[in-house]
Amino acid sequence: MRRLVDVCTPFCLLFAALLEVGCGVAAKDVRLITLAGAGPQGRYFTEVSILSKVLTQKMPGVIANGVIGKGMSVGNVKRVAAGRIDGGRCFRFDLENAYRREAHFAKDELIPIDYRNAQVWMKLGTHLFRVVAVSDIKSYSDLIGRSVVIGGRGTGEEVIAERILKYFGVTRENTEFLYIERTDGQEALANRQVDAIAFGYSRSNRGHLSPIFAAREIGTEIDFVEPEQEGLQKLLAAESSFVLDELGEPVFDRPKLRGIGFHQCLLVRGDLPEDLVYGMTKTLFDNWDEVEASLPWWKEEGEADLASAAQMKPLPYHPGAERYYREQGVWDSW
Repeated sequence: MRRLVDVCTPFCLLFAALLEVGCGVAAKDVRLITLAGAGPQGRYFTEVSILSKVLTQKMPGVIANGVIGKGMSVGNVKRVAAGRIDGGRCFRFDLENAYRREAHFAKDELIPIDYRNAQVWMKLGTHLFRVVAVSDIKSYSDLIGRSVVIGGRGTGEEVIAERILKYFGVTRENTEFLYIERTDGQEALANRQVDAIAFGYSRSNRGHLSPIFAAREIGTEIDFVEPEQEGLQKLLAAESSFVLDELGEPVFDRPKLRGIGFHQCLLVRGDLPEDLVYGMTKTLFDNWDEVEASLPWWKEEGEADLASAAQMKPLPYHPGAERYYREQGVWDSW
């Protein structure tokens, strides 16, 4: 019940604030801010809703609202750059692809988009590329010749999987890649219809992974698969978007699991005023205890905090955010 209240609160605050505008506060003095997460069922929508609630309550003249970010993170990059939303969550490599106009950003839009208008606001947590497979698959290279769900076409998940797995010799030419969306793919593994799934997850993701392990015993029928060292070294040497993660999956009794991580961030529109973004940044970190009280998983190692907020460098940060991080002494840490 508390989670529902937390998520709904920004909408209630927005309604109340708009009533206040109608009752005498000049509309020109109120700035409406929209922050996009992902679908309504996951933590990403909850996170932007909580950030929006804090901004609305603590920053005079700002009404912020968390919204659904369809097609996160590619969709959020496109919407922020085009000015359709003010901020949104994305993966580092999607922002890099946008700047280079590669992958999902390679085609020309009907209305041209300047992707440089999507600038980093702050680093968030580290997302994890996880392979869960039947018990005889012990390494990524063991996926060769097997059936592996890597995500629906156009979701961006399939691009991540193919980009990573090629360093371990696993390609569409030698492996049965199944372009099935996440929920259906997880059910297929639970129902013994495929050999493996390969998706990005947040750590300790009970919502997505627990049903699989409830249907098939972890450690006996299926398990997490670790990347072998040779391919891992090649990947990390060639791809700045990825990092080694050694924090494991303690909730699934795999505390020493090594894996591949990729950073996430919040974007903001580059054309937002510097003072506005500075104020938004300062307001959130001045009230970080309140943010973490509503998002307790952000207290865990590797999640969002001030010390790592500038870790997305050398990608371009909004000048308002950069000013705040310089004042706090964290800008030159990265």
